[in-house]
Amino acid sequence: MQILKGAPVAAAIRDEIKKELEGCETKPCLAIVRVGEKQEDLSYERSALKRMSGVGIETKLFVFPADISMDDFSAEFAAINDDPTIDGILLFRPLPAQLNESQIVESIAPEKDVDGISSAALGKLFSGDKHAFAPCTAQAVMEILHFYGIEPQGKRAVVLGRSLVVGKPLSMLLLNENATVTICHSRTASLPEVCREADILVTAIGKAKW
Repeated sequence: MQILKGAPVAAAIRDEIKKELEGCETKPCLAIVRVGEKQEDLSYERSALKRMSGVGIETKLFVFPADISMDDFSAEFAAINDDPTIDGILLFRPLPAQLNESQIVESIAPEKDVDGISSAALGKLFSGDKHAFAPCTAQAVMEILHFYGIEPQGKRAVVLGRSLVVGKPLSMLLLNENATVTICHSRTASLPEVCREADILVTAIGKAKW
């Protein structure tokens, strides 16, 4: 059995991005949008800022009060979305209850939706657009497979989970690389047998010992 560790993959990606950006006169810019002061958001923010700085990506941090109204936030977010100096948007979720998260997510320009969370971004992914942004966890699985020389083509891949965050987009990424994909979920019959037939097995259910 080979254990596929993520740390070497992340390090290789960072080195590759850093090398690509060294020769660029204009650095890409990522907007980080946070509402409120939740500790998990602050921790993720510190990590994101550190990683972006480490590879040479500019960041702009936009912080709004937790009680901001939908009208005010929509106006602020539209300005961020329309800013030509911003190449990507990272929106921390979940948003406070008074904000219509679905409406805000759907307003993100597909070319700036680096998390691949809008219907437009997912639609490009599902149509086979190679330039589409996939949700980060799904893309991470593919990066790990490639790093360790595991080619999906011709293999039977079984994905446990059907969420739009991991299961479904990952299945499309595998399918786009010519794997034969089976998506399993809580209603799948004979699940152990299906899993045993897999060349590539990915669990994306967020629950141990399912």
